[in-house]
Amino acid sequence: MPPDHSAPPGDRSLFPSFDGPAGFDRIRADLPAFLPAIRVVCERHGLSSGGLSAFAHGTNVVVSNDAGQIIKLFPPFLRHQFEAERLSLGRFHGTVPVATPELLWQGELEGWPYLVISRLPGRTLEEAWPAMSGAERAEALARIGEIMRAAHALPTAGLESIDLGWDAFLERQIAGCESRHRRMGLPERLASQIPAYLESARALLPTSVVPVLLTGEYTPQNLLVTRADGRWRVTGMIDFADACLGAPEYDLLGPCLFLAAGSADLQRAILGAYGYPPADLGSALRRKLMALALLHRYSHLRFQLRLEGWESQVSSLSELEQTIWPL
Repeated sequence: MPPDHSAPPGDRSLFPSFDGPAGFDRIRADLPAFLPAIRVVCERHGLSSGGLSAFAHGTNVVVSNDAGQIIKLFPPFLRHQFEAERLSLGRFHGTVPVATPELLWQGELEGWPYLVISRLPGRTLEEAWPAMSGAERAEALARIGEIMRAAHALPTAGLESIDLGWDAFLERQIAGCESRHRRMGLPERLASQIPAYLESARALLPTSVVPVLLTGEYTPQNLLVTRADGRWRVTGMIDFADACLGAPEYDLLGPCLFLAAGSADLQRAILGAYGYPPADLGSALRRKLMALALLHRYSHLRFQLRLEGWESQVSSLSELEQTIWPL
């Protein structure tokens, strides 16, 4: 494990001020604001400070240099994300059938933990998706299923600090589900159905599980593709700040919503590659996944569900379930 470093005494001027998480989000991609801290990290570890560029999207400060390295700064209120990424990077690298970043250095400045990791080649699946053929999309979903299956087989000893505590987590999510989706703008006719719908699915929800290592991020923004022999292929996986231990089905939600929603072929591609036999691809699985999609800690169907016009086309959560998973 790379060594830990502490900020030198008296060093108190490396980071900009901001007003809470919303204020941080507004300046997160402002490279000049974070250059003093980035330069200290570069000097500390002998990194190149040339070609520095901040990533526009994400939750933390993420900056690349011209030497193929990524510097990721975590504000103190997101230290749990630093811990999740630090631990999971070491567990994933070299153990799953896809490239993942190598953890090069870790440390802390003025209470801000940071990581230095290797940069992977490729474009995000989000960028490439519109240009991919139907066959390439099905191949990508199958590949994601294979990667996920390997990840869920990894040992979890030593990762207890990122365990969701699944059963208690599930109960908290159920209690706050309706109010969350009202805040996220789910149409009222659907939001009002949430309590009864979850009750209908309660017996199907995974409980007392043997937890597996989840990324929560098998989404097109965090999967990388490269083009070879005229075809796009999934070759990399990045961003593990939301990694945790929990029920394996939880990881299926990202690709099923962002990429496979409404397509029986794509849903079967990922679920089959993950390990579900054809006989299990039915109404019980569909309802379980829809309930978990509502209960996800970052659930925001208006953003995550890539189905044109779905909000005006479905009248019930049962109908939405069948629309997303036409198994």
